[in-house]
Amino acid sequence: MIQTEIKQLGDNEHEVEVRLPKAEYERIHAAEVQKLMGQVKLPGFRQGKTPNHVIQKQFGPKIHEDTVSALLQQHYVGAIESSGLTPALQPELSLPPVQPDDAFVFLLKVATWPEVKLNKVSKLKFEQTEVTVGDDDVQSVLERLYKSQVSYEVISDRAAEKGDQLHVDFEGFIADEAFEGGKGENVALVLGEGRFIPGFEEQLMGKKADESCVVEVSFPEDYQAANLAGKAARFETTVKSVGEAKKASNDEELAKLLNFDDVAALMADVRQGLDKEAVKAAQTGTRDAALNALLEANPMRLAASLVAEDVKSTTARVVQNMKQQGMEATSEMFADEAFKTEVRERSERGLKLSVLIQALREEAGLELADEDVDVAVDAMVAEYPENMRDDYAKYIRDNQEQLGAIKDRLLEQKCIDYLAEQAKVSTVSKTLSQWQAEQDKVTA
Repeated sequence: MIQTEIKQLGDNEHEVEVRLPKAEYERIHAAEVQKLMGQVKLPGFRQGKTPNHVIQKQFGPKIHEDTVSALLQQHYVGAIESSGLTPALQPELSLPPVQPDDAFVFLLKVATWPEVKLNKVSKLKFEQTEVTVGDDDVQSVLERLYKSQVSYEVISDRAAEKGDQLHVDFEGFIADEAFEGGKGENVALVLGEGRFIPGFEEQLMGKKADESCVVEVSFPEDYQAANLAGKAARFETTVKSVGEAKKASNDEELAKLLNFDDVAALMADVRQGLDKEAVKAAQTGTRDAALNALLEANPMRLAASLVAEDVKSTTARVVQNMKQQGMEATSEMFADEAFKTEVRERSERGLKLSVLIQALREEAGLELADEDVDVAVDAMVAEYPENMRDDYAKYIRDNQEQLGAIKDRLLEQKCIDYLAEQAKVSTVSKTLSQWQAEQDKVTA
């Protein structure tokens, strides 16, 4: 009954012309007329007794529209199956401007995945990354800890200085009226960190414990609360305590500050964390090199509509990630050519790798066992406090999207391991600090 004719539009994009017998259109058209006759009541006619020609004259366009809709619903899937194409996206449907006398015709624009025959994996060449932890890496972590780990010793009867931690009570007023969210009790702030409204911390310099003052500031014009933006305010403030910053001066003090039993325990924890970083860095370096080699050896062209659809999804993910980090996506960002190029390249790379990894899985017969997923989930929940692990494991297993992402990652890693076994692989060794410096250059 269905006849299809396929026309190539571009790389992996096709137009499918679908022809149905005119009798099929007429059958459904007659059924739509009968259905409408039973529903409408026109002046001068009893319900259900309105003549056919009157119904068609009154409701012709609607009947045609409903007929076309019913035809498409009934034959859409069959038309795609008859074409022999496997759509990568939902096909776009349209009607020709003029229908032939002997048939009903509709058009489908179908984007398909490219067909790929992998070049021999044994001919691939790439570098496998080995990352080691050196003494310099350990020392770098210790230096960061010395700078970041601070305790505060409350000093009575001393004027506050930059770097001190104050605990304050305050209440904010605009034009003598308290405003919502402007009150705080025993709030900790470190003078000089700039976490409060500009000018607030500076006016607390030199204050002592139990001293009260009025802090007068203006909210920034771009303040997140629109009802406060740009307005002058005063805060009636009381300093509860002044704490002087105390930093460790040696490894023993640092270990104590971080609640370790001794320096050995601190060093073991630092080394363990660095070893985990090194493993992840090595995996990332090897993964990127292997996938780059796979892409280079198997060039392909993607359907433009497939790339365009993925660009939309990728852009949405970028925006969502920015929101989670407290950043705002602006119209200028979307108009930036560099941003658009980066998103497009990311989409194309991801789509091509999806095709290649699937082809590699089929060629090598790589499968994922349930035990693989169990091990991965156990590793994830192990990072959480013990009393939360069961709930988090259940959340992961009940969340099909997250579970699917885990399976995709594991299958990809199986492909990476397979490539490392079969290809011509050399090893490049780097310290963790060298690896991190290289990554900083790439992202700069």
